[in-house]
Amino acid sequence: MKLSVIVCTRNRSHAIIPCLDSIAQSLAHAAPVDAEIIVVDNGSSDNTSTLVRDWASRAAFPLNLQFEARAGIAKAHNCGFRAARGDLLALTDDDCRLSENYIADLLRHDAADTETIIRGGRIELGDPSDLPLSIKTDLKPMRWNKLMNSARHTSLGYCIGGCNMTMRRIVVEQLGLYDERLGAGTSIPAGEETDFIFRAYLAGITIEYVPDMVVHHYHGRKTIPVGHKLLRHYMIGRGAVYAKHFFNDPNLCRPGYWDLKNTVWEILAGENKFIPELGFSYKDMMRFCALGALKYISVCMKKAN
Repeated sequence: MKLSVIVCTRNRSHAIIPCLDSIAQSLAHAAPVDAEIIVVDNGSSDNTSTLVRDWASRAAFPLNLQFEARAGIAKAHNCGFRAARGDLLALTDDDCRLSENYIADLLRHDAADTETIIRGGRIELGDPSDLPLSIKTDLKPMRWNKLMNSARHTSLGYCIGGCNMTMRRIVVEQLGLYDERLGAGTSIPAGEETDFIFRAYLAGITIEYVPDMVVHHYHGRKTIPVGHKLLRHYMIGRGAVYAKHFFNDPNLCRPGYWDLKNTVWEILAGENKFIPELGFSYKDMMRFCALGALKYISVCMKKAN
């Protein structure tokens, strides 16, 4: 069975080589393994591609450098999906580093599967001076699927992170590619991963979180304005995905109802009850979710015309 590790990058020449080094080290630790690395350059204007080519010339595993000139992380991932030759796919980000045991743990979990699964693992903060965002540090394994009616009881919005996601190729063949209307590089700057998870859930595919598959995220966001911007993007993406899937299964959007209740509680209390250290409140959350829903509807209407 062949493994394809897919990394999308754009103007991250400072980060891509440590990322690739960590992938190579994890592959070597799991050897023997039939594997390839797919790097998708999403229109970089720096020397990212030159560095990747130089790294590939010395690598122990084959590296396939692809180019996607159209801006957008979803477009870049779709380019990677199309280029990959593996039966098993692993996605990470260019500012992440895989733990040494990551590939071995991934293969062990996959070998034990008796059903189709999208699996993700722990995302630790790589640099302790970065804001504690874009991480997932739960130590308890968890599963979600439609048979258990999971969406009724919990949020699937960030059950696993896109920088630590694995699946068999058959999942992409069954669900289709990422929605290119969503994600960084578009007017809706997030949500493509959540949309993919929602589609998997609706198709009866199990989503699983395992804490032993660890990546370290060096996202570099250190200031309050930068953190606030990231949260705005996340909420716009969340609102867009809710608008897309509300009529498919309203339970997928149920966390919006919980957030609305928290917003009322926040207003009555007269203080920020969500993330006060970043100046981001439940009111902000609801405002940007609503904006995301409107943006998605607008994009759909433009496409229809």
